[in-house]
Parts: sequence; C-alpha cells; structure tokens
Amino acid sequence: MSDRLTILITNIWLADFAGSEVVVRDLALGLLRRGHRPIVYSPTLGSLAEEIAVRGVSVIDDLRQLGEPPDIIHAHHSIPCGEALIRFPDVPAICVCHAFNYWAEAPVHFPQIGAYVAVDEACRDRLVHTEGIDPKHVLLLHNAVDLDRIPPRPVPLRESPQRAAAFGKAAAVPELRAACEQLGIPFEAIGSAAGRISTVPEQDLVRYDLVFASARSALEALCCGCAVIVCDPRGLAGLITSRNFCLLRGMNFGLRCLTDTVTVDRCVQEIGGYDPDDASRVADTARADADLRMLLDEFENLYAEVLAGARRPHVTKEARESAVARFLHENLPRRPGDPRWPWLGEREELQREVESLEHKVGALTDRLDAVHRELAQLNGSRVVKIGRLLCRMAGLRMPD
Repeated sequence: MSDRLTILITNIWLADFAGSEVVVRDLALGLLRRGHRPIVYSPTLGSLAEEIAVRGVSVIDDLRQLGEPPDIIHAHHSIPCGEALIRFPDVPAICVCHAFNYWAEAPVHFPQIGAYVAVDEACRDRLVHTEGIDPKHVLLLHNAVDLDRIPPRPVPLRESPQRAAAFGKAAAVPELRAACEQLGIPFEAIGSAAGRISTVPEQDLVRYDLVFASARSALEALCCGCAVIVCDPRGLAGLITSRNFCLLRGMNFGLRCLTDTVTVDRCVQEIGGYDPDDASRVADTARADADLRMLLDEFENLYAEVLAGARRPHVTKEARESAVARFLHENLPRRPGDPRWPWLGEREELQREVESLEHKVGALTDRLDAVHRELAQLNGSRVVKIGRLLCRMAGLRMPD
C-alpha cells in the first residue's frame, strides 16, 4: 500500500509489557517503518507508552488532544474504541478482538466499522455467534511477532532441557517449578505473577531450551527457538510439535486448547517429549507463519478495502445516533451496583469489606480503650492498697 495513512490505534492501557500492549507497540512501530503516521490512544499510560513515544509515535491519553482526524481507526477494546468512534464520527474503522470472554474485548456496534478482526476461532465465534455480527464482516488474522526484535540464540537447543522458564500467564502455575525441580532442570518465571516483568523478553527467551506459555507468549517463545509446552492457570494443552502446530496455532495456543488439568505428573510427562530437532522445525514453521511483516501486509490491504473498497462502510445519521445510544446504554454505569462494568461489582464488594473491617477495627479500638481504663483502675486500686498497708506498718492514718 503506497498511500501514507494517519492511523489511530486504541487500547485500554499501555502501562506494562504484556498482551495487547505489546501488540500495539509492534503494530505502531511496524506501521511507522512503512511510512504511515500511527497515533496511539490509551486512557492508561506507562512504561510501554514511553517506549513507543521515544520512537517518534504520538501517544495520548485524551482524544481532545488530536488536532485533526485520522484516516482510519484501528481499535482494540470496547471503551477506547467507542470513544474514538464518537470523537471522529466520519472516520472508518476496524475492530480487533483478542479474547473470548474478557469484558473489555467485547465489540462495539458502530456503522463506521468496516471489518471486525478475530485473532483465533474462539474470538470469531464470539463476534459472530455471541454478538450477532454478520460473518461477512469478520476476518480471522492470527497474532504475529516482530522477528527483527529477536536476537540469535547464544547456543542451539540442548539434547535435553538445561534451562526452563514459565512466561506470561504460566508464571502463575506452581506445578511447573515442581515438575522441573523433580527432573533437576533449573527453572525461572517471567511475568507479573512472579514479580518479574521483562521489557525485552525476547532477549531472555533465546537463552532457554524449554518454555511454558500460552497465547501470544507461546508464539513469541516459539519464534525465539524454544521448545514450548502450552499451559497457564486455565489448563494445559501440552508440548507443541510438528504434528499439532497448525491445530494449536488456529486456537492461538489459548483457551480452547487448554483442556487438561495442570499437574506435576502431567508436566513431567510433557517435558519427557522434548525433542530439540522437532522443536527447531516447529520454530522455523512459526517464524515463517507469524512474521509481523505479513500481518502488516494484511492490515494495509484491509485498510484499503475499508477506506475505498468493498468494505467501505455506509453510515447514516440515524445509524450513527442509534450506535451511540447503544454504546452508552451497554457501557455507562447508571446506578449503584450496575453490572455493566464487571469491576464495579468487585469494587463495591471490596468497599463493603473495607467498611466491615473498619467497623471491626473501631470495635476493637473501643474494647482496647476499655481495657486500658480497667487496667488504670486496677493499678490505682493497688496503689491505694499498698499505701494503706505502709501507713498501718508505720502507725499512721491513711488520708482519705
């Protein structure tokens, strides 16, 4: 695509190095390398936003800062997506869904959206069967990895795994460490659950033989040349091999393939299937299939279709007004306890717990004060008794 586009990318947060944040970084910088002008909007900015901005990409947390409309909106997450579509009612958009059941990944229903993108089969089913979106408007485009960020492996995969790591969500699975310890394999965890978030995970991953991971983290580990066992707290799919790569890739190494329970014995069994030769073949296949450059080609073609091709949306005033009303109805909490944003219920429950604890603390404080008063009274009474005893011993009269 030769036309230079201004592309507004939305995401609900850009604070940590995880999930959709990394997708946004790679997308924005990849589009920048191709001569486009990406702009990234997120209500929550942090270290990842700084990494994007330092490369010359405008990163904002307030859509009012934009002085001119973009050519197209590349949206992630319902709330910032809806904000952008309301802010720029004449700008066409694409909407990308990354998760089957996460509330923030629910699609919005605006006539400006020329195409919805699902990263795996489960997300496609959410869009089509749960949200009722016309299948003709839904595309399946798998996740990709920026291969230019991956350094060469310092050593090839060993004949047996000498170093293992849990990466991403898998860092929260205690059975993985236990399985590795049972086999004498040094183990580390990389992820927020382990209190170790790497800003350059690809530079760490190339030093491991075996990695436990799921979803895009598993794909990244594959592209780093690691043998990968797919698992996270939701379940286990097993070792990725030449035989099952295509099947697991179609499910994004995610929810639908995590069908088995994670146990130490099962992890030991999967580690036993480690084959460095097959793992190297899988890594080559993953790099050929998941190259970010190919995904950018797909997105540029999609932008062209939405802007001036078969997917160009037809927007009427009535359809736009109806979409805005629906968005506000579905997403704005309007009363106490409103479940439209799931975290509101959790927040209210925490508030109730805080109030209960404050009440208990207050009651304990009152009781402690009473105990102090009783002790003071007891101590005073003892002083009086001792004084009277001393007076009697001295033959003196105790004053009243």
